[in-house]
Amino acid sequence: MITILKIRAALACALFAAVLIPLAAQGAAAGTAEDEAALFGDIEMIEMIPEGQEGDAVNSLLVSDAVRVGGSFSGSADMEMGWFDPWNNGADPKKADIYKLDPNLSALLFFDARPSAGMRFYGSMKTGWPFYTEQIIPTTPTSTTLRLPDIKVFKLFTDFTWNDKAFFRFGKQTVTWGVGYFFSPADVLNLQTIDVLNPTAQREGPVTLRMNIPIPNSQHNIWAYGVVDTETLVPEDIAAAVKGEFVIGAWELGLGGYYKRDTPIRGVFTASGSIKDISLFGEATLSRGSEKKWANSVTAAPPFVTTTEDKTSPFFKGTAGFMYSNSDWKMNVAGQYLFDGEGYANADREARIAEAHTNESAIKAILALSSDDPDAAFSGLLKGLIANSGQHYVALNISRTELFVDDLSLSVFGMGNLSDLSGFVRPSLSYKIFTGLNASFSALIAFGATDSEYLVLNDGPKVSFSFGLNFGSGSF
Repeated sequence: MITILKIRAALACALFAAVLIPLAAQGAAAGTAEDEAALFGDIEMIEMIPEGQEGDAVNSLLVSDAVRVGGSFSGSADMEMGWFDPWNNGADPKKADIYKLDPNLSALLFFDARPSAGMRFYGSMKTGWPFYTEQIIPTTPTSTTLRLPDIKVFKLFTDFTWNDKAFFRFGKQTVTWGVGYFFSPADVLNLQTIDVLNPTAQREGPVTLRMNIPIPNSQHNIWAYGVVDTETLVPEDIAAAVKGEFVIGAWELGLGGYYKRDTPIRGVFTASGSIKDISLFGEATLSRGSEKKWANSVTAAPPFVTTTEDKTSPFFKGTAGFMYSNSDWKMNVAGQYLFDGEGYANADREARIAEAHTNESAIKAILALSSDDPDAAFSGLLKGLIANSGQHYVALNISRTELFVDDLSLSVFGMGNLSDLSGFVRPSLSYKIFTGLNASFSALIAFGATDSEYLVLNDGPKVSFSFGLNFGSGSF
């Protein structure tokens, strides 16, 4: 039986800090199955070695004379119709408040070269319709708009090793630190946060040197990271992080720290395991100070919102969740709770909202001088004030495949802010018409009190319906 070694890489030094949390996540439950989870790749290749062939089995698995090229393609079109407050205003199918078509066409292309057992080169690029971005260049007498190709380097790194004792990865890469599914406060390195509506999507990572040192005769590992600040590009702004992972019985525990000049020092704790058929996961961070700016007043004069910072107080974030899968019932369930110590207390949040409405007329009058739609501009200001303002959040997803017939699937996703008791529910049905063509139907229902988070973000009590077709999407 051939077992493929696993590696992860990075550099540097940092501070270890411990934060306690009762539950934690299983590595498989943490999101996408990315190449960060494998020694030298995201696909485990097994090759039978003929008897008497020179070389060892491990080298045959990690070395390839050919460069593997592949990717993925996604094509879809969604039509959405929606109504605001249909219980009081009605829902006339001929006069929908929201009526739009959302086409999607995107692709990812990668290469994977393994010239020797100790070296690997990997890169991937993304593009998507409309395949260009616009950049305005000031000129005289009028400005010029340039259309630049929208091609983005998503990953580009090399793997190498020293004496099979230390394993390195340098380049642009996704860093797998947290174990959460919908929320991951311990993931302080990646450039993107988890999208709760698409939690398994790969996230963009920074330019990093990563080092992994497996502890001999154990399943424990030490990880170190040096993250380049691509804005300042000076050595003193390199972020340093270190993490230890320890297997204790059926549980995997992680303990680490993060340091970067002029940013809060953070301690990180993760844990994952299972009890019978239920996978449990949790993570937490404790920081000295915060990078967040809190609104302390809303006035009628620009910039309308005054803010305050806190660089010294301790801030705690913690999350715990579970995943359950039953193959007999064709059902999967995932749920997670998040406590955000940087959120507003209820009284503070309500005070800022009240100040915004008190000064609404004056704010709109000033916005009208620079905006064609002052109502929309004020709505944007209010959304920025309220988004992610709570301290307690919860997410739950229940899915069932082969519902009545083999090709029909059902899922129900719910997201809630427990601080102001707002949220939304999104049930969806998906049907495979034939290979290459899938149809889906979903609804979104937003609920909560006036000026609660998810009512403001959805422009009020909202019900919308979406019908979509997925065309020939897949990997190659």
